Amino acid sequence: MPHWTERLFREQTDLYAEFFAERFDAADEQADGLLAVLADEHGLDPATALDLACGTGRHVLAFADRGVDAEGLDFSPAFVERAREYARDRGLAERATFHEHDLRDLDEWTGSYDLVTSFWNSLGYYDRETDERLLAAANRLLAADGALAVECSNKDFYLANFEESGVSEDEEAGRLFVERRDYDVETGRFHTRLDLFDATDGYEYVDRLEWENRIYAPAVLRELCERAGFGDVSLYGGFDGCELTMDAETVVVVAR
Repeated sequence: MPHWTERLFREQTDLYAEFFAERFDAADEQADGLLAVLADEHGLDPATALDLACGTGRHVLAFADRGVDAEGLDFSPAFVERAREYARDRGLAERATFHEHDLRDLDEWTGSYDLVTSFWNSLGYYDRETDERLLAAANRLLAADGALAVECSNKDFYLANFEESGVSEDEEAGRLFVERRDYDVETGRFHTRLDLFDATDGYEYVDRLEWENRIYAPAVLRELCERAGFGDVSLYGGFDGCELTMDAETVVVVAR
């Protein structure tokens, strides 16, 4: 049976890309925050960056717009082509480049980067062994004084505020979303089913999006990075470098 990423990121790209479109403005703010943290807390001003599982390229474009030569990898041909179109439209094609490449084959990728990033729970798509290999490969791709940045949901917060279902409507997009969630205690994996309805004229059913990923507790994220060879691992409660607490929805890891 094909992995859920095959259907969601290759067969349902038009639907899933709607979620990326809503997050482009946030990516600019996140890039500003992360670059400030890297400069102020770690003395790093990256000239080159590699974003893993870049989707339609929102963070790559944000970095490029701030003077970083940024590359993005994604295994979805449709996402990569859309990211290239965005880069051309923004006049960033020379500074923002995109490649079709599978995270599971990161061992085959070569290069040297000041910054390697993995955002929006892309660490956790597959199994732990794959995540460990990915982190080790990211370490190999870093320049001598480079840094890895990983953003994930905060498992401690997510479980404390876990909701099995929810309904929301985006009037601007004309969508109604019905979301159902399950958590497997034995595997630590979350399964989400999102049913979409067209809310422009009644509520006509459109399709279902499904994903299942593992969200690591902050302490485990630190351990994974240390096992991958990183000696200095910092945990933050957001891209702006705020303190990580149980009330923080996001964990941002900076590892060197």
